Amino acid sequence: MAYIVLKKKKFLDNYHAILHMMHGKIPVNVVTKFCLSNPDVIAVLNSEPRGSRPVCISDSNMVNFVHLAPEIARSFIKCVIKTRLSDIQKIPELPEYARPDRLFVSDERLLDAVLKLPKSMRPQIVIIAETGDMKDGVVLSRIVPLVQKWKELSIIGISVNFACLSGILPDESCIRKLAAVAEEVCRVRKLESPFLSIGGTVSCELAASGVIDGLIQEIRMGEGIFFGYDSSGGKPIPDMHHDVIELAGEILEVSEKDFSIQKGHQAGFTAIGEHGGAGSSAPCTGVRKRAVLDFGVLAANANDLVPFDTSLLFAGQTFDFTVTDITDSSVPYVAGDFIRFNTNYSSASFSMMNRYIQCTVSEEE
Repeated sequence: MAYIVLKKKKFLDNYHAILHMMHGKIPVNVVTKFCLSNPDVIAVLNSEPRGSRPVCISDSNMVNFVHLAPEIARSFIKCVIKTRLSDIQKIPELPEYARPDRLFVSDERLLDAVLKLPKSMRPQIVIIAETGDMKDGVVLSRIVPLVQKWKELSIIGISVNFACLSGILPDESCIRKLAAVAEEVCRVRKLESPFLSIGGTVSCELAASGVIDGLIQEIRMGEGIFFGYDSSGGKPIPDMHHDVIELAGEILEVSEKDFSIQKGHQAGFTAIGEHGGAGSSAPCTGVRKRAVLDFGVLAANANDLVPFDTSLLFAGQTFDFTVTDITDSSVPYVAGDFIRFNTNYSSASFSMMNRYIQCTVSEEE
């Protein structure tokens, strides 16, 4: 069976590199939504010494916290960064250890649902601000009145997402405006300190520059830590590992394919709606040696994978098969062997969500 593996040492190297980049002045909230807050991955974070262990983890799906061991779940502030009304209504049904500690919210109907919960079950609330991404968020001028209106709830501050839907990038001016609103929320609610949470690896460079030290109290990051890459900025983060997570597909068949048998046949569309030959980087003439793997586009798109074997070519995919051309490879592949690939955020996310892809953590490099 195909499997996906996280390399523990490289993952922690990246995590510490991000902490160093923040100069120890900005706490990092590790976004674990792409791996469904996989218990093995969270256990790696929990294994860190208390001084460097992250305080918060964030997921888009509250139910994923149920799968954590109670003692590990309780050691983190569990944040839901995509909060549904139905999530809030189901909080009483969750075991105590899996209930979210913090919800990121932008709609008053959701705030009303939190208010209807028993007081002991009400999470802290972070109001999402709209600064141009045009996804979820409250315009800045409405935030303080909103906080004043919902005084019975534990609203601790505000957050913002950058380069999510619209590609809007962060800058110092925008951060200062957000920080001023967070300060006003702090004053109105008589809190000990303001709270501004910035989302997106794209904010990493700005935070690392030091110009916003003291303005933000948290940076939420997933891709930078797990992949050493900033897709919104379109570039790798220097001096970080970019091969933390790999996918390996099991070979179902190795055989030579003679393309002459296709002569006389009309080519239509494939099982995934592409025209015949689309997406293939491999020659489709003569006799070619091919290896068929046990995962398809439902687990990972070939465009988001880089084979360890650089002589390997992609010949195409269906929903649950990937075909590779191994004609020029020196590796004597046979059925039952595995072909390994480096992943990016997209391919790893799909693989983690596929129940037919086993996930493991490796101590090896």
